[in-house]
Parts: sequence; C-alpha cells; structure tokens
Amino acid sequence: MALFCKNNRTFAKTYRTQDMQAEQLTLFDELDASTIIPCPFLGRKVVATGSFSQSRQTLRSTLLKLGANEVRFDKLQRNTHFLLVGDNPDPEVINYWRLYVHDGYNICRLTTEDLLCIQSGNYSAYQMPEDMPKELHLTQEHVYWNAPEISGLKNTRQASPLALNATDVLYGKEIFVHPSIMDAMPTLAQALGCLGAYANTEMADDTDCILIPKSMPQNISQAVENYYNSSRATQFNIPFILLEDLQTYIMERAQQFPDPTLSSLISII
Repeated sequence: MALFCKNNRTFAKTYRTQDMQAEQLTLFDELDASTIIPCPFLGRKVVATGSFSQSRQTLRSTLLKLGANEVRFDKLQRNTHFLLVGDNPDPEVINYWRLYVHDGYNICRLTTEDLLCIQSGNYSAYQMPEDMPKELHLTQEHVYWNAPEISGLKNTRQASPLALNATDVLYGKEIFVHPSIMDAMPTLAQALGCLGAYANTEMADDTDCILIPKSMPQNISQAVENYYNSSRATQFNIPFILLEDLQTYIMERAQQFPDPTLSSLISII
C-alpha cells in the first residue's frame, strides 16, 4: 500500500508539471510574434566616421553588444546597413554615402542621438532589411546631375541633362523614349533617326540616354526605376535629355543644316 501511495504521489507530481508546461505553451502560442521588434543593429553592418564621446574600442563594443555583425571605421560599401556619423566626419565617407544613396542603396545615416534612442529601446524607427536591395527613386538630382565631389569617387559620371550644343552630340546614341511620348509625337523617332540617333521604347543595357520632360511624369519615372532596380547594374549613370531641349535642338539643327525630311517633321514634333 505504501508503494502505491508513493507512486501515486509521483504520478500526481508529474501530472502537475506537465499541466504547467502545457499552460505555458498555450500562453506562448497566444503571443503575436510580429509585435516583437529586434534591435535594428542585429546582424547588420555598421560604419562609423568622425569623433565620438567614447573611444573607438568602446563604441565597437557597444555596437557589437547591440547585435551588430560588423563594425568598421574606414570604408563605406553598398551592403552597409548603417552609417553612424560623429563630429568632423571624413568627407570621403560622407560623399560615398551620397553616391550610394544616389544609386538607390538605402544606407541609413545615424547620429549619436539616434544611437542613444536605439540604446533606450526605440527600435521601430530604425529597422533595416538584412539584404540591401536597390530602391532607386528618381528625383531632380538624378536628372540634373551636378555633384563633382561624388562623381570622382567611382567611375566618372556622365553630365546630365545632356548638353545639346554640338552637331553630332546625338549621333550613334540609343535613346529611351517612353511610349507615352512616342504616342504624342509619332514622328519623333524619325527625327532622331535623321540626327543619327535611335529611339527605343524599352530600356536596355545599351541605353545611352533617357528622354524626359521637365515635369518628370510619374509613368516615365516609374519605368526607369523598375528597369534599374531589377537590373544587374550597380550604379545609376545614364544621362537624361530634356524633351524641351531636344525640340529646340531639332529646330535649330534644321535651320543650320537644311534637311527636307527633318524640316517636314518639325511642325509635328
């Protein structure tokens, strides 16, 4: 009888333990995993530039404890997730950041105040994807490329918009002309052909220029963004031609170098 009681107590103890475990699992299952926000540095690459209130060794240790996968103090790369900027940052590092942002790489720039916010647990505002996809958003800065301090960092960037001030400036150029422009100006492709250029309604690896109105219509911007973001190109380096400049250039060209075919197209363009 005593043995039975002992086994009975053992059985009861085991039962209660299993019951508690089942209850804990039930509570865990009810938690919404999407509400758990990880530290933004977790598994990410960080580059720091400038001077900080703490030494580099201490700052590196702080970022690694917050989950950073790599902390560097030298060169910025396209796959960098965060650029932490202190006092008197290296101008070259900042220009590389501007260059990569121009090319569609969304490297998050942080200040020391941002770092303090993250350390205090404010994670939601600083989340970054593990992979750094290209997410080019076309702006006036891309159309009116004017940043010599950036253009010298990598391959020399072509001037944009293209200056139409030479007789053969368009010769041999393949120009992306959006279908909406071609529909509105059906003779434009023929006019460009008279100038030695080729109009293509689709972007390709050999596209030399992009024709765009000053108003930057959204459908044209979207077409350029979609092509670049899905391509293997690592930099956006295609100059633009302003439609208004092209119209003026064609008229001036027809006056300077009489061409019956070109002249007959001017009124339609």
